[in-house]
Amino acid sequence: MADEPSRTPMLGECPEAVDASTTDSAGAAGAADASGRRSGIASLASEDFSVIDSIGGVRGVIESVLPSLVFLVVFLATRDLALTVKVCGALCALEVLARLAQRQTIAGALSGVVMMLICLYAAYKSNDARNYYLPGCIINAVWAVVLLASQAFRAPGIGLIVEFVRRPPADGLRAWYRAWHGDAALLRAYTIATWVWIAMFVVRDAFQVPLYFSGNVGVLGTVTLVLGVPLFALVCWVSYLIIGTPLHEHRERESERDSEVKGTGHGAEESGRESEESKEPEDSEGRKDSTDSRGVEEPRDL
Repeated sequence: MADEPSRTPMLGECPEAVDASTTDSAGAAGAADASGRRSGIASLASEDFSVIDSIGGVRGVIESVLPSLVFLVVFLATRDLALTVKVCGALCALEVLARLAQRQTIAGALSGVVMMLICLYAAYKSNDARNYYLPGCIINAVWAVVLLASQAFRAPGIGLIVEFVRRPPADGLRAWYRAWHGDAALLRAYTIATWVWIAMFVVRDAFQVPLYFSGNVGVLGTVTLVLGVPLFALVCWVSYLIIGTPLHEHRERESERDSEVKGTGHGAEESGRESEESKEPEDSEGRKDSTDSRGVEEPRDL
């Protein structure tokens, strides 16, 4: 059985973790599994984009929703935070064991539950169930600020991530950056898509932060679930609608340029080979003439 990809948090998520990243840029940006399918923002770099792949497939959906759902249900049913943390901790342990049974590395198995454990620790240490959702609010705010900064420098964050995953900078960062940043249509699409992601993070915190301070864990948990995987999938789909056509046209121009470069290189190689071949007969004839001239004996005077 092929190893499953390690599971890291989805961009801007804490309790809701899915197959991501990869890549690459990874953790938050998304990743490719053994079959080459990408998830998270990295999925936007795929030519055969799929919404279900962008959220980690069916398994990614289950693993992203189940931990927070169990935390919310158990806490509301018992109002016992210690018991809730133990149940969720046991769930994390089962997940790690399941991944180890699939021959994943220990690091790969643990990566899928790291953020879940951080959230559980935040709630348990403070003895406040609300703090289970606090790391997610902080991550949302950080990503919103980072993407806003990228917009201010006219280097849209979504474009940086997608292009890094799609075509890593092999010939230097400057050439790599100019290659896609110089495409006006693609740059405009990446800029709009980045605003969409910024809006997602702002909307999340606009709902979650007031609910956090209200102390209503039930409503906070429900809203977090709704603004988790469903909103993430919607934003991935909308982003692909925005950048799909410009990126496809950019790929075609890249392919044409690569073909021209290869053709030029091949032509130069053939020309050099023909030149060498044409020199060989001339050299042979020259050597033969020289030999003949040396081999002819001049007549002697009688």
